[in-house]
Amino acid sequence: MAAKAKNPVWAFLASVRLALLLIGLLASTSIIGTVVQQNKEPEHYVQAWGKTGAAVIDAFHFDDMYNSVWFLLLLGAFSLNLTVCSIDRLPGVVRLVRKDNLEISPEQLLKMKMQRTVPVGGSVAAAAEKAAAYLTGKGWKTARRDKEGGQILLFAQKGGWTRYGVYVVHISILIILLGAVIGSPTVAKKILKNEQFAFKGGVLLPETRATSRIFSYDDESEIPLGFTVRCDFFDIHFYDNGMPKDYLSGLTVLEDGKEVLTTTIEVNKPLIYKGVTFYQSSYNDMHRPIIHLTNTATGKKMVFPVNPQEYDKTQSWQEADGSQGMLRIQSAESIPSPSGAGSTTKMQIWLMDAQGPPSMFSIFYNQPVIVERPGAKYELRIGPHYATGLQVAKDPGVWWVYGGSALMLLGLWVAFFMSHRKIWICVREEKGGATAVFIGQVNKNSLGFENTFAALAEGFSGNRR
Repeated sequence: MAAKAKNPVWAFLASVRLALLLIGLLASTSIIGTVVQQNKEPEHYVQAWGKTGAAVIDAFHFDDMYNSVWFLLLLGAFSLNLTVCSIDRLPGVVRLVRKDNLEISPEQLLKMKMQRTVPVGGSVAAAAEKAAAYLTGKGWKTARRDKEGGQILLFAQKGGWTRYGVYVVHISILIILLGAVIGSPTVAKKILKNEQFAFKGGVLLPETRATSRIFSYDDESEIPLGFTVRCDFFDIHFYDNGMPKDYLSGLTVLEDGKEVLTTTIEVNKPLIYKGVTFYQSSYNDMHRPIIHLTNTATGKKMVFPVNPQEYDKTQSWQEADGSQGMLRIQSAESIPSPSGAGSTTKMQIWLMDAQGPPSMFSIFYNQPVIVERPGAKYELRIGPHYATGLQVAKDPGVWWVYGGSALMLLGLWVAFFMSHRKIWICVREEKGGATAVFIGQVNKNSLGFENTFAALAEGFSGNRR
C-alpha cells in the first residue's frame, strides 16, 4: 500500500530547509542588533551613521530591534517551524521506543557487528534462565520469547527515553522564545494594550529628587511605575586622567509616602522591586553644587542641594537618636587652585549638632574634610550636583527564559551524553550444548557501550557455572 502523501503546506512547515533559513535570518539580523546600539537617542544614530543610515535604522526599528514587529514575526515563524517539525517526527520516535524488539529473527540479529558468543552447556532452557537471571542481577530488566528451532531470545534495554532529549531541547527553545515574547514591550503595548505589563525605558533623576514615572525608549511616553523611587545620593570616582572609574546611586523606594526599601546600585548591581529592574547606566552634571554629609559611625548619608542664589541657607538633619544637626555655608570665594591649574572655591562652613559648640572651618570645592564633634565624626564634601541615569525595565518573561535555559541544558545533556542501549541474548543449541550469543546495539557513544557490553558478556562467561 502506497504511503499517504503529505500535505504540501505541512511538508513545507516541517522542512529542515525552512528551519535552516529561519535560523540564518535570526542569526544575521541579531548581528545587526549587536552592531547598532539599542535604545539610544535619535541624535546618536545621526552622529554614528549619518542621516541616511539613521533613517534606515528608524524605518526598520534597528534601534530596538528585538522588540520590533518583524523580528517577533521571525521568532513566531521559527517557533511554528520547530513545533511542526517536532509533531511530524515525534510519532516515529515513539514507535521506535515502544517497538517490540523480540519480534526480530535470530538470523537478523546475528548479522549485527557487536556480538559475543559464550558457550554455556546444558539445556537451552536452563541456559536461558541463567542468562535472564544474570541480566536482571545487573540491572537490565529482561523479556523472553521462544523462537523457531528451539531457540530462546532474551531482550533488555536502558535509556529508551533518551531519544526524547532532542524534543526536550525543542520545548526549551519554545519556552525561551515565549519568554522573549512575554517580555516584549511591543507585545505589551500593541497586543495586550497594557504598557505596564512589560516595558523598557529610562529616567534622569537628580540627587534628592523622586519620581513615580519613567519614559519609554520606544516613543518617550510616560510609564507609571506604581510606586516612587528617590535618588538619595550619587557618588562617582575618577581615574587620574579624569575618566570615570566607578559610580553608584543610593535609591529609596516609597509606597504611600513610606520608605519600604533603601539600597545602593552600581553598574552590574541593579535594584529589583516588584518585577521592575533599575540599572545604573549613566549620569549628568547639573552644574550646581550639592553638600554631601556622612556620619562615619552610623554610615548615614545626607545630601543638601545648594541654590547658588541662596548658598548661605541653613541646612538641617535629624540623627537616629532624634537630635538635630545644622550646617551653613558662611561664605564662598574663588581662589587659585592649589594645583596651579585654574581656580577653585574656598568656603567657610558653620556646623553644629546636639553636643558641643559649633565647628567653624574652611573647605575647598570637591575636597572632603573630616569634622570631629564631641559625639560624632562626619565626612563633609561640597561638590557637583549629579543626576543619576537609570535604565528601567520590566520583563515578566525573564523567568520563562531562565526556566527554558535550564531545561535546554538538561535536554542537551540527555541528547548528547546519554544513549539508548539494547542487548539481546540468543540462546540456542550448538554441538550438543547450549550457547548464548550476546548482541548489542546503541544509537550513540558506541565506544563507551562496547566496553559495557564486553564486560557483561565476559562477566556471564565467568559466572556461567
